[in-house]
Amino acid sequence: MRDIDAIIAQLHLTHPNMSAAQLTVLHPESDDDGLWFFRHPATDIEVQLESCSGSCPFLFERSGSPDRLTASNVEQAVAFVVAGLGFSEPAA
Repeated sequence: MRDIDAIIAQLHLTHPNMSAAQLTVLHPESDDDGLWFFRHPATDIEVQLESCSGSCPFLFERSGSPDRLTASNVEQAVAFVVAGLGFSEPAA
């Protein structure tokens, strides 16, 4: 299992309404599709994790913010996504 799969699984456990979508590219053999977008119906904010391999480290970015953070492990990536969407703790 790739780290991104573990991240998505953990996020869905604590926030079942969260959506995760991988970037769809026109040329899968040559274009980098290592970008995942996360949204929740409770907010207009979108966050993204980027890694060409789907494994840590991930570059984290949030809509409306110039900040870019690096998540070194799965737990940190989950925390960045949750906080980036404006949640202070897991919903479950």
